[in-house]
Amino acid sequence: MKKRSIVFCLLLAFLASSLVFAGGSAEASTASMSVKKTDMLLWLPPFGTGDSLDMDFWTTKLAPWAQENNVNLEIEITPWGGYEEKYLTGFASGQGPDVGYMYLEMFNDFIEMGTLEDIAPYFTQAEKENYIYWNQGTIKGGQYALPFIVGNPRIPFFNMDILKKAGVTELPRTWDELVTCLLAVKKANIAGIMPFAQEWADPAIGALNNIFYPYLWQAGGEIYNAEGNKVALMDNDAAVRAARFLHDLRFKHQVLTDESLALSGNAVREAFTKGQIAVASMDARSGAKLTDAGINWQFIPSFEDRTKAVWVASDSLVMNSASKNKELAASLMKYITSAPVMADYHQQIATFPPITKDEAYNDNPVFKSMFENENQYFKTLPVAEGSFKVMDVLYKNLQLMMLGDLTPEKAISNTVDYSKSVLGN
Repeated sequence: MKKRSIVFCLLLAFLASSLVFAGGSAEASTASMSVKKTDMLLWLPPFGTGDSLDMDFWTTKLAPWAQENNVNLEIEITPWGGYEEKYLTGFASGQGPDVGYMYLEMFNDFIEMGTLEDIAPYFTQAEKENYIYWNQGTIKGGQYALPFIVGNPRIPFFNMDILKKAGVTELPRTWDELVTCLLAVKKANIAGIMPFAQEWADPAIGALNNIFYPYLWQAGGEIYNAEGNKVALMDNDAAVRAARFLHDLRFKHQVLTDESLALSGNAVREAFTKGQIAVASMDARSGAKLTDAGINWQFIPSFEDRTKAVWVASDSLVMNSASKNKELAASLMKYITSAPVMADYHQQIATFPPITKDEAYNDNPVFKSMFENENQYFKTLPVAEGSFKVMDVLYKNLQLMMLGDLTPEKAISNTVDYSKSVLGN
């Protein structure tokens, strides 16, 4: 009996030691699991001038955040070619990023698909108030966007040396004054000079941001109605008025030459930097390139017809609704858009105005007054059903108009007729 008691005690001691060892192993396993890194994926587009500049910047800049939050952060710089298609494929296959970057034309479809997270619950009121353009991220009843690149307006540039040779002493401010200015340049007959240039040969529908939308808005028109479910190009005479104005520059006044119709956006900028164009609308970032090229240039924010209007970008960061780490995704979005990170980004990669109230102005100082005093005229593209298809057809119809194959009225009415087949109204 005593022997059996001793054996039983030894067995208990063994079991106890085994439990202690097992417990230690469990604790060690838990500790090991606690240091396992969380995988996250970030997609951003390229804005730097070199192939690896964006990747180098973001890899270095986001490393402290990744380390602090124990995250294995994978960064992909997604080229602009096939940009929307990559997002569609990625989200549909479950391989999309936790945080990504979208431009306005993309939002409607992705919101309708339910792939974007409403980010409002992840931001405090104080954080929301620090974002200058927070309200621009409110789309279709939800805060699906965190405005990230806001600015780079499309504005008229003037080669002052050419205007001086043509006897133009004051910058044109209205449509009528622009015609008078361009006719003066045409009359001066300066060798190798185009009075006016637009990128009608550009393959991207983004060309409309320069060559049509500002004039449409200046004439008092809109692309879509307020609900974003009906094309509004025929709601008043503004769209036809704007199309007619451009048509007249081409055929009536002949200041928009055949040579100009063969240009892309990059080609317009290149020709302007060579002193071959008197007037052209370009993105504000072109200003630095013109200065570097030695061009004596000036700009105005907008021409005026019934009102003024300036196209501005409003591209945003988004959160994937399928992300398994939404709090971390929100933290990453906040870190990317924080004043220290954005200040370096705007100085090293792309000059844009600040997006938060606590960031200093780092864009071209020439444009500071425009952002402070003319921002009431800033306009962004609508988030609307079928917008990409409608805008693509609008661009094609306007191109046919500039080739003389369609009247301004038919270019607009054909687009509206097409939109009804897409939207069902």
